[in-house]
Amino acid sequence: MTERISSMGPDQLLTVAEGEGLDDGQAIEILRNPHCTVKVAERVAEDRRLLGSDRIRRLICSVRGMPTPRVANLVATLSWLGLLQLAQDPKTPPMVRKMTERRLIHKLPKLTLGERIGLARRSHRALYRPLIATAEGQVIVALLENPRLTESDVVDLLNSNNPHPVVFSAVLRSPRWAPRRSIRVAMARNRSTPLPVALSAVAELGPGELRALAKDPGLPEPVRNGVLGLLKKRGNILGKTVL
Repeated sequence: MTERISSMGPDQLLTVAEGEGLDDGQAIEILRNPHCTVKVAERVAEDRRLLGSDRIRRLICSVRGMPTPRVANLVATLSWLGLLQLAQDPKTPPMVRKMTERRLIHKLPKLTLGERIGLARRSHRALYRPLIATAEGQVIVALLENPRLTESDVVDLLNSNNPHPVVFSAVLRSPRWAPRRSIRVAMARNRSTPLPVALSAVAELGPGELRALAKDPGLPEPVRNGVLGLLKKRGNILGKTVL
């Protein structure tokens, strides 16, 4: 039966959904079928026995056109992993995705450290800042290992207002991100960056990059002095306009 469900149309799906003895596997195949309608999904949702499955509740929420109250009630019962999967499912309607992300952010403080680390490794852009806001070193390190994270995401996080100091030190220790020029420059420019971290960030920049940085009017003065010291040490002469 499960194999045939995947090829059924809306009317056939409804017939199966209304039958007795529908099991979890059949319900999942019904909800995954691209021809699953709101009426079919509602019929599955009426079976309280099936709603014991986190996956079934999640799939019901992903059906386009489901009534908002029904979706809101089901979203409130999902595990953190179910919420994340729903938010990242391309089929999830935009309104449901936002609802799910809000729920996940609200739930964040109640998760265990291990769960927050797991979430950080799998999360997407809407969750980066809330995860950074936890200021937990292990969570931030896990986020920096997230394959979805891009260089521009890291730069944006470093350019945000008053990032926690642990963010800067974690980025500087990251073998994936520390070598990136744009990231080192962002750390140097941010006034929240601890001075030792900022100076370590600029130490690996080339002469041309250091000259450009020294001319940046927004560069914190202690960092500028460090940049000028590096240039002098390397035997590079700057014009008076920089000094």
